[in-house]
Amino acid sequence: MARNFAYRAKDRNGQVLTGSILAENEHAVALHVREKGYFITQLKEEGSTSAIRSFIDNLQRISLKEISIFCRLFSTMIDAGLPLVSCLNVLIEQTDNPRMKKALQDVYKKVKEGETLSRSLGDHPRIFPGLMINMVEAGEVGGVLDDVLGRLANHFEKEHKMNEKIKSALTYPAVVSAMAVLSVVFILTFVLPTFVQMFDNMKMELPLLTRILLAISAFLRNYAPFLLIAVIAGVYGFKIAYQREDTQKYIDALTLKIPIVGMLSRKVGIARFSRTLSTLLHGGVSIITALEVVQKTIGNLSMTKALEQAQSGIKEGMGLATTLAQSKVFTPMVIQMVSIGEESGALDKMLEKIADFYENDVDDVISRLSSIIEPVIIGVLGVVIGLIVISIMIPLFDVITNFSNV
Repeated sequence: MARNFAYRAKDRNGQVLTGSILAENEHAVALHVREKGYFITQLKEEGSTSAIRSFIDNLQRISLKEISIFCRLFSTMIDAGLPLVSCLNVLIEQTDNPRMKKALQDVYKKVKEGETLSRSLGDHPRIFPGLMINMVEAGEVGGVLDDVLGRLANHFEKEHKMNEKIKSALTYPAVVSAMAVLSVVFILTFVLPTFVQMFDNMKMELPLLTRILLAISAFLRNYAPFLLIAVIAGVYGFKIAYQREDTQKYIDALTLKIPIVGMLSRKVGIARFSRTLSTLLHGGVSIITALEVVQKTIGNLSMTKALEQAQSGIKEGMGLATTLAQSKVFTPMVIQMVSIGEESGALDKMLEKIADFYENDVDDVISRLSSIIEPVIIGVLGVVIGLIVISIMIPLFDVITNFSNV
């Protein structure tokens, strides 16, 4: 069954082509675009089934760790003097991921038929990142493919480590918060109601706190299925709305303004921007093409739009530092260091220093947040459970007092 795909592609001169096409799969789209002399840099399925397919793709996504291992092995074999097709054959045998293995088999076939490695990889944009395709192309032209693949391996390893640190920092608080919410819901839904009948039989006038908690308990018991449906619908609706560019831009801009979250998001974005742009420039990719690739990796639409403006400014003859300063998104330190890098002719090295600084800064922020969030969550949970216990104990003390007076 044919599906509708929106694509973005470019030729060897950096000329961009965008459009949409009906095709059976991603491979068919890539073949169609290649016939025009372009290779795909971005591919997205449109239509009602795209969300389901996107979910399935996410489950089968090739991890940064797998990509970094692939690049490291590839670089080592090329450096050792193995022919390209022999390297690909070894990588096919070494790869456990079925999607990656299938893609590599296709790449192997095309390279053996005389196609370039970059174009063969470009036919599988959902497997191999645009950064990798552009870098490999530059490595082929410059005859330094082993060096380029080594730098790509380093890049993806550092990106993977930063992502893992962020995930680990967020996972523990998320799990503790979820357990806290479930514990409170369990107490309100199953424990607290056991006291209701006793209080009713005694015709007691309950304190305000107890009445409020009993009302919450009754609401949860009566409307739990509807609440669950509402939460699921809300999450799904948010995901659908977030796919719209205007909604995504508004949310991403708002995220940057949230005190702690915005600071962390900005630093992560700057680290990704600096590391990716440094890798591309060192590999010989033009700054116009490099900025286009970076836009897909930065992870925040507000910052992406700033890079689009920077790309346009550079085409008009402006410097990168000048265009970044106009966006008001990047910090003064970044702009100053980029300016120094441009003046000294060592922009790639300066960007690498920026990336190292912000990656270390992100590590420090995450460590501090982790040490703060844990006691805050435990403290809030203790207060909530304490209020529930007090709401039960006050009427019980009244009962005991009444019995003592009898």
